[in-house]
Amino acid sequence: MGPAEVTNHNVRGSKMGKNSKASRAGLREHLPLAPSREEHFRWRGNEISRVEGFTDAVFAFAVTLLVVALEVPHTFDGLMDVLRGFPAFVLCFTLLMTFWNAHYRYHRRYGIESLFSRVMTMAIIVLVLFYVYPLKYMATLITVQLLGLDMTNAPHLDGRHQVQTLYLIYGLGLAGVWGLYAALYAHALAIRETLQLTAAETALTRGALRGNFIYVGVCCLSILLALLTTSDWLPGVIYFLLGPLHTINGIMSAKQASALAAAAA
Repeated sequence: MGPAEVTNHNVRGSKMGKNSKASRAGLREHLPLAPSREEHFRWRGNEISRVEGFTDAVFAFAVTLLVVALEVPHTFDGLMDVLRGFPAFVLCFTLLMTFWNAHYRYHRRYGIESLFSRVMTMAIIVLVLFYVYPLKYMATLITVQLLGLDMTNAPHLDGRHQVQTLYLIYGLGLAGVWGLYAALYAHALAIRETLQLTAAETALTRGALRGNFIYVGVCCLSILLALLTTSDWLPGVIYFLLGPLHTINGIMSAKQASALAAAAA
């Protein structure tokens, strides 16, 4: 992180302190479903940077690659295929928006524009774009089997080897993206003095870092189960661990942050 970037953090931090009331009253926060600021975290990123703007455009492009059809269907069967592909589109869209929201929160919290953060962001973009079609394939396969949908040219797997390979591709992709987010949060934690993070903010940062490691750990566990067992469903079901693990981590982080904020008051 260069001197100019450190100065940029300090300037923006001081401006945030002086103009926090004005920023809260801004038009953006009066819009429907506008994101609310966190109770124990002072957002340091108040303006959309060029990196964020570019990232938003890439995520928008990734969503267009997921559309259930690139042209208007010419037959009734084609129309029904489009409708049957909608559940898979929703699953893919939800996952992409999870990635986007993680990126948004990180930049709102810290406002970091260092070389490291830009490189990590570019790496995230590369993985997201590369895994769009494998993600769509997996989501379509899951929805067709679970919902019993009858689609023309529905994705299917031939043999145990293809099942293992699909779990490997999916697990590595997710682990890679969340691993890069973990690197971003580790970077923020490393420069917490420059960012002037409070004790509560540091606790929330560590909690977010743990959350990213939870994603990576569950993905790696799924890959191991796919390679070491003969089960076709266990490596997929293991992802349901994410819910309770993130709930526990979130509760622990929130309680710790609240206690530290109360002690500092």
